[in-house]
Amino acid sequence: MMDKKYTNPEPVPPASQLAVLPFVAAVDGFLREDGDVPKLRITVHRTMTRAGYGYLQQVCGYVRGDDLDWRGKVGRLFPVTEGIMGAAFKDRLIWRTKQYSTLNELRADLRKSMLEIGEEGDPETLPVSYLAIPFLSPQEQVVLILYADCNELNFFADDARVRRVTAMCRGFCRLFDGLQKEPFPNLQNFPLLKGEPITEQPNVYPYLHESLNSITPPTFKVVPSFNYEAAAA
Repeated sequence: MMDKKYTNPEPVPPASQLAVLPFVAAVDGFLREDGDVPKLRITVHRTMTRAGYGYLQQVCGYVRGDDLDWRGKVGRLFPVTEGIMGAAFKDRLIWRTKQYSTLNELRADLRKSMLEIGEEGDPETLPVSYLAIPFLSPQEQVVLILYADCNELNFFADDARVRRVTAMCRGFCRLFDGLQKEPFPNLQNFPLLKGEPITEQPNVYPYLHESLNSITPPTFKVVPSFNYEAAAA
């Protein structure tokens, strides 16, 4: 259980934040190619360890078109069972919101899901489309998770859209595999040791979300974890 959680955000090296932000902005630009997407926001989480325990940690702020919502967000720790990210972590598969014929049908499933997992709140105020794409290590452990949500019905139920975003993620993997072999001067990806995963009761919305088995998650060939920091010359 998450009784050993850290209540305050844990620091994320600025180099790690800057490593993912341009990529997240590029994904945001692609998703907005055909026009604005209501309340679209995108971020990246990583697996990390503190005091021997493993968490999901938000690496950068939310990119939201012209806005970067970072205050109070960077460094937040979550149990590895958190929401749709936790489902992607557990299964090592892409997870998303299912296809719906109407918004009313989606809201009904969302309401039923919230009741089942004991979540309070107004379903009318929550996003209607979610996406979580895990980036796997050579050992098929989760290194990063791209997370996105928005208020456009069936936005991530489009297989072609998810496939293209996943292709962008694979390009990210190729780049950092190369940098792992030939790093920039004074910049190093310091390894993160694997910790005992901190879990809570899974709270993915059971009637709303689904795994996507037809698209293989992006996989690093070299990178085992993501922790870029400035290194001594």
